[in-house]
Amino acid sequence: MSRRRRAVRARRRGGSKNVWQIIYIDLMTTMMVFFVILWSVDQSDDNESETHTGISDTIGDQSARMVNLPGDVLFASGQTEVSQEGQAVFRTLFGDGGGNSSSSGSVLEFDMGGVAHRQLVIHGHTDSDGDKDKNFALGYARAFSVYKQIARYGDDVPDHIVLCTHADNSPKVATPQLTGTLSDSIRAEIAAAKAKNRRISIEDQVIGSNK
Repeated sequence: MSRRRRAVRARRRGGSKNVWQIIYIDLMTTMMVFFVILWSVDQSDDNESETHTGISDTIGDQSARMVNLPGDVLFASGQTEVSQEGQAVFRTLFGDGGGNSSSSGSVLEFDMGGVAHRQLVIHGHTDSDGDKDKNFALGYARAFSVYKQIARYGDDVPDHIVLCTHADNSPKVATPQLTGTLSDSIRAEIAAAKAKNRRISIEDQVIGSNK
C-alpha cells in the first residue's frame, strides 16, 4: 500500500498518534531525498565541462539544491537546542559514511577537485507569531544549532557553511491573515500553515570556479 493511501487512512481515523505517524513518514521521505541529492553531488568526473544534475535550480554557474526539515521535529517549542529526535535526524543523514569517512560519495565531502566550490547554506525560518526581531534571532540560533550538529560529522564543515535567518519573511505556506471569530477548521488550517513555516532549510550549493 502506498504512503499516500496510508496517510489518507490515518487522517480518516484521526487522533494525535496517527498525525505523528504521518509526520514521521514525511520526515523519513525528506531525509532520504536529502541524502540522495547530497550524495549525487559527489558523483562527478574530473572533467571541468561536466554538468551537475539532480533536483536543482540553476542560475548562471550556481546550482542550488534545497531540502526542508520540520522545525517542530528538530526543536521543542520556542527552544534553540536540537531535540533528541532532531539529533537522531542528523545522525541518520550524516552519521554513516559522512564526515571523516574517505569513502566515495560521502555526503560531507566538499572537495570538488578545484572545478567548483561546494557549500551548505542553513536557513532558519520561524512562523509569523511574536516580535520580528526576536524571530530573526530565533531563526539564527536554530540555524547555528543545526550547524553544530552537522559539524560533529565532518572536520571540513566549518569552512563550507553559511548561516541565514529569515524570520517569517519567506514562508513555505502563506498564512491566512484573518480576524474575528474563526471556525475550528480555519484555525486548524492556520496552525498547519505556521507549522510548515517553522523549518530549517539546508541548501546545497555548487558554485563554478571563476575562469
